Amino acid sequence: MRQGALCAAVLAPQDGPVVAGCTVRELTVPAESRTVAAFRAEAERAEGPYFGGEQILTEVELPLGPALRVHRQEPTEPDADSGTIVEGVAHYVLPRQHPTALECRLLWTSLGLGAELVKVADELAGSLRLA
Repeated sequence: MRQGALCAAVLAPQDGPVVAGCTVRELTVPAESRTVAAFRAEAERAEGPYFGGEQILTEVELPLGPALRVHRQEPTEPDADSGTIVEGVAHYVLPRQHPTALECRLLWTSLGLGAELVKVADELAGSLRLA
């Protein structure tokens, strides 16, 4: 179960459409499921369809704590014959000093910007702090 967003932002040129959106949420997760392995198992059970190959799962170490990084492309309407493809990177972070879990997610529809926005997603996750 997810709680409300702690932070949300959009990336948009002054006179252009929204390019990307970012949210940070605290996740309500039972203590026994607050592990990177549990997040990986849940991500592996998630059904596609995913475009550009399968989703990419990577365990990373962030300043706040260990995390699972999930990168994938998926349709906004999986059951429709047409629709928008969304690319995104989510980091599921387990802060060392707090008994909680965070989701830092950056999503975008401009697939040509993917390589640059993946870097932005990683930088955003690396900048997370809890006070």
